[in-house]
Amino acid sequence: MICEKWELKFLFRKRITNLEELSEFLAKEFPHEEVVMLIFDKLYLLREDPKKYAREKLKNQTDKDGRPLFSIEVTGDIRIVYSFEPKNCTVFIWRIGKHKKAYRF
Repeated sequence: MICEKWELKFLFRKRITNLEELSEFLAKEFPHEEVVMLIFDKLYLLREDPKKYAREKLKNQTDKDGRPLFSIEVTGDIRIVYSFEPKNCTVFIWRIGKHKKAYRF
């Protein structure tokens, strides 16, 4: 199955159901607007094709359904941790944060 567009699902502790809520959440986490814009840029790339950016696979780590976790760099210290399900065309965003915090599960 080839996905034309992938759906993003945010699986944070705080429930986020749309991009407006995500924007508010990120503005609190990252005070610099440029960083928030870079995060959105990376999320749009993942929505186009998460497999293309799945270069950094996290060793021996899977999501709760057993899918491998991947990481994409936003800036030198900020990462997005995600997994994806090709059958449903869904990208699961597990963490967005500084390197050490993002990888803590």
